[in-house]
Amino acid sequence: MPNAPSQPPPTAAHDGRRGAPPVPPDLFRPLAAALPTGVCVVTSLGVSGAPAGMTSGAVCSLSCEPPLMLVCMGKESHTLAAVLVHGAFCVNVLAADATALSRRFSRQGPDKFAGVAWRPAHNGTPVLTEGTVAYVSCELLRTVDGGDHTVAIGLVVEGDHRPGTAPLLYHRRRYAGFPPEPEEPLSAPDQPDPPGP
Repeated sequence: MPNAPSQPPPTAAHDGRRGAPPVPPDLFRPLAAALPTGVCVVTSLGVSGAPAGMTSGAVCSLSCEPPLMLVCMGKESHTLAAVLVHGAFCVNVLAADATALSRRFSRQGPDKFAGVAWRPAHNGTPVLTEGTVAYVSCELLRTVDGGDHTVAIGLVVEGDHRPGTAPLLYHRRRYAGFPPEPEEPLSAPDQPDPPGP
């Protein structure tokens, strides 16, 4: 009788742990800081209609069809509270020369928008009109628990970008720029030019 095809051994349901303890916070922080991130200001409107915002590097695209973005916000964040009330948020991607905006929105206080140029998106979320590479306005679809943070998932309903504008980056607690995009694509030096007609 021929041998039956081999089957993979059964596995236990994965519950997020395999017996090893998590790394301590004083190790996790430098590990997380080693990952370079773009710098964004996430905005929304609070109960009174006043704008709220925070600096964040925990932002990424989630899906193309449908277009989804996610943002991670601390559970005590005033901006998260505003997002939950308003049901929408805007991701403002900062430009390389906008470190002052990043610092302004990373601190606590009610006057973050004082002197900052912005306009409302169609859903009311604040769009910063200076110092940005792009903005993405989203309708809140759902939230997911993420430890001491909440993950907000939004459907992208509006946005725009400025091609050729360099973004602001953050790495190991330091800001960095990124070279602007070239006007013309550059050929790799070791690749021949494509043949002509």
